[in-house]
Amino acid sequence: MPNGKEFLNDLELEREIKGMSDRQLSEFTARQVYDISILSTDNRDRIRTLEKRGRKYYGISGGIGATITGIVIGVIEYFRNRPG
Repeated sequence: MPNGKEFLNDLELEREIKGMSDRQLSEFTARQVYDISILSTDNRDRIRTLEKRGRKYYGISGGIGATITGIVIGVIEYFRNRPG
């Protein structure tokens, strides 16, 4: 996992939970929830960055494609409507 964080597998988790007092279990749960919320926030920010990058790419490529298409159509119309 990122940042050196590792989640316990099911068997290790069961063993850890059975050996904990109520206070230890509450603190363990709070730490796990906090760690997961930090990971989800980091992932949300990464996803937003990737989505913005994708929109910029498609916007630029769409603009370039429209420009090229306009030039091609303009050249065709010029030669088609030219007198002579």
